[in-house]
Amino acid sequence: MSQVITANRLTDGIVVYVGHDGAWTGQLDEAKLFACKAEAETGLAAARDDAKRNLVVEPCLVDVTDEAGGWRPLTLRESIRALGPTVDFLPQSRVFTYAANPVPGHALKPETKARLTVPGQASPRTPELIGATGLSDEITR
Repeated sequence: MSQVITANRLTDGIVVYVGHDGAWTGQLDEAKLFACKAEAETGLAAARDDAKRNLVVEPCLVDVTDEAGGWRPLTLRESIRALGPTVDFLPQSRVFTYAANPVPGHALKPETKARLTVPGQASPRTPELIGATGLSDEITR
């Protein structure tokens, strides 16, 4: 059974495979095939050296089969890693509209934005913010 070596590139997490020249490639079709177990173990040892040098994470062997469209992993997990999700995830039209009238008695809350304040630095909006919260007595204590 043919195998390839796969891992995730450490810089961006992309799934990569050991290529024909020993470099990492992002395409399964460009991966080097290992026909015997001894050759695959030697390749895996080299891939683990790349993991020690922080180029990739978790190199492992994956069983593949030859099909009309190219190489295909035998497990669902590796198929998803190689080919992407198994469901269509294109955006659908929105079910809800933001311009809809609110239910009577349920007013929309105004958006608030978080602010980072540095102790010792006065903000020009401090009195406005204190007055809006109604906590001026508690803040001055």
